[in-house]
Amino acid sequence: MCSQNLTWSELLSVQETVRYIPGSTPGKTIFDQTAKVIAMCGGWQKIKNSIEEVTVDRFSKNAAKGREGFERVLAISREAFAEQRRQQKMTV
Repeated sequence: MCSQNLTWSELLSVQETVRYIPGSTPGKTIFDQTAKVIAMCGGWQKIKNSIEEVTVDRFSKNAAKGREGFERVLAISREAFAEQRRQQKMTV
């Protein structure tokens, strides 16, 4: 899955790529996330580098929160499906 920012696109380009890869263990998935951040503003390279560094730091923190949220949703889903299977076995 690839995404490109639209907000602030005249100042900053963020291209994010997320890949879900089957793991070597059955039922496991490898999550791979990368982002390319480019400051679009003209001017001194030092300013552009600072903007990119701040953006990458914020992106990393938000990405970690996103992964935690997604993992929690998966855990809740697993619990719900396990409960559903238990109930189906009881009615058979």
